[in-house]
Amino acid sequence: AAAAAVASTSTTATVTTTATLTTTTVTTPVPTTTTRWPFPSLFCIAVARTIGTEPALIKAQYFHQIGIFACDEYQVYSNGGVLQVGNMFTLEIPAPPVSMGDLSVAGTTTSSWLNTMVFMKMWDMVTGDGRWWNHDWTVKVDPDAVFFPERLRSQLLPNTPSLDGPALYVGNCDRHWHNGPIALKLFGSLEVFSRNAIGTYKAFNGRCKHDLKWKGWGEDFFMQNCMEMLKVGKVNGVSFLGDARCYYAPCTDASKVAFHDFKDVGSYFACWGQSKAAEGEMLMK
Repeated sequence: AAAAAVASTSTTATVTTTATLTTTTVTTPVPTTTTRWPFPSLFCIAVARTIGTEPALIKAQYFHQIGIFACDEYQVYSNGGVLQVGNMFTLEIPAPPVSMGDLSVAGTTTSSWLNTMVFMKMWDMVTGDGRWWNHDWTVKVDPDAVFFPERLRSQLLPNTPSLDGPALYVGNCDRHWHNGPIALKLFGSLEVFSRNAIGTYKAFNGRCKHDLKWKGWGEDFFMQNCMEMLKVGKVNGVSFLGDARCYYAPCTDASKVAFHDFKDVGSYFACWGQSKAAEGEMLMK
């Protein structure tokens, strides 16, 4: 069912986190629902620009109820206006237009969109909404990523913490560039955070915004560094993602949770179809 159709009331819960040197108790308004979600449950979100190919991609995914629209709850945000997607409208992010990064400028870490401010505003909207607390994991997916929620659910099962368990996020790339160290990184095509990782971010993101030199960064590099600053633990999800920017995987590799990037509807659904066919063949063996 569409996320907007889920009714909720508000109670109060206490989450204990050790994101700082001292133990901090965070009291969070918590929406509750009588819905019984699968385990682990997924709240999936996407941000779409209102120009270019992303509106068509999001609308096609909604029509076929795939990608984030196959998650337990979902929300689409937009930058640059409001989109109608099926019978719902996106939530517009109140942020200025973004520009492309220039690696020749000191402190710039990406030649892609300098979209950190947009996503900071988006995460403020997510944490203010509160639906994240209903679910074990919050998953942010790029519109041009071919995404299979049930595969992610299966992969996350052994790593899903209890309600009072550790805050975790999924690192999905361990390549290194320019002779740098090999380290687990967060690539923005698929970002996965546990309930208490989002709770920790909600409580302490001001530290990241104030202390990190983020203005030349992409949003995924900001979230990676923020999670590290807040001492959020990592799950190794390198095997989850097929992304040419890190490790390419063909769409026929049905072990992958997501494939990136497919910029038009035709190539997107070609990949989705190939992957579903491979999945079916794998299940029949």
